[in-house]
Amino acid sequence: MDRCFPAVIGNEKLKRRLALEIEEGRFPHAYILAGRDGSGKMTLAMNIAAALACKSKHTLPCGECDSCRKILGGFSPDVLILRKEEGKKEFSVGLIREIKNGLYIAPNELEKRVYIIEDAELMNPSAQNAFLKMLEEPPHYAVFLLLCANVGNLLDTIKSRAPILYTEAIPEEDIRAYLLAHSPRAKELAASSPNELHAILHAAGGSIGQAMYLCEDAEKYGALKKLTADFLNALTAPAASGVDLLCDAVPTDANTLLEFLDMLKRAFRDIAVYKNAPSCALLFFESAERAEEYAMKLTVSKAIALIEAIDGLLADLRLNLDARLAAATLVGGMRAIMTK
Repeated sequence: MDRCFPAVIGNEKLKRRLALEIEEGRFPHAYILAGRDGSGKMTLAMNIAAALACKSKHTLPCGECDSCRKILGGFSPDVLILRKEEGKKEFSVGLIREIKNGLYIAPNELEKRVYIIEDAELMNPSAQNAFLKMLEEPPHYAVFLLLCANVGNLLDTIKSRAPILYTEAIPEEDIRAYLLAHSPRAKELAASSPNELHAILHAAGGSIGQAMYLCEDAEKYGALKKLTADFLNALTAPAASGVDLLCDAVPTDANTLLEFLDMLKRAFRDIAVYKNAPSCALLFFESAERAEEYAMKLTVSKAIALIEAIDGLLADLRLNLDARLAAATLVGGMRAIMTK
């Protein structure tokens, strides 16, 4: 095989592993594809589905045969993308039962039927238990790809039957090339504000999806970055005195709050990492000097405690926690950690 998964950027080791498993006919019936939002999990899943059906001997998937065109174009009846119901915050057991009802009907055109489950961690416990039964005794043609940002929300019994593959951070130069090829805004920034484009690439943390979002909505990104800096300043002030004043500034829109929490988490990660490895690449701060400034004020143990608090809040938000309640919980929890 000359080339494997050419449409998937980065993740070279992962791509070679998957291509070899497909070539040798030992691709398992299920995988969990784990990685942060925007890390390319769906692109990888669709290309795996195409590769399982592709007959090319030189490129996998070739993207040109009938099977590849149908699958990558979203027209194949044997590749099913499953999402939670509109307006719901989790997968219900009813949706999983619907999948089960059609599971033992043979594929229409392909040798395999691929089920791609987006945000699989949003399955509630009843749904996960119902899904587990399908994983335990699947028909020979069924392949399940569970896309997941937080594998901690999946039952251990599911993880034991579906190996976890983690998407890798994509190098900044690869993300930059992708943006310049797909985003007019990125081209404008490259010509007029190269420093701003560099800051966006830096803040994306190895995620093409995040880079595209930051590039196309630079104003929102700037506001969230300022709010993150305000939070850091308030938290590291004596007795965290200014934190309560920021309560009203915390986004109460669920999606924006998720983005803010992710940015805040990367800032605390930088602080904790800088303490032990000053030369390590940073995800939030644009310079080591800025990371050092906050590292002087915040212990590693407190930075880690803050990261864990955010992780818990993110898990609750992805389930049912109201965004306004989450904002209040964030402020109260961080103040408690800082004043211990």
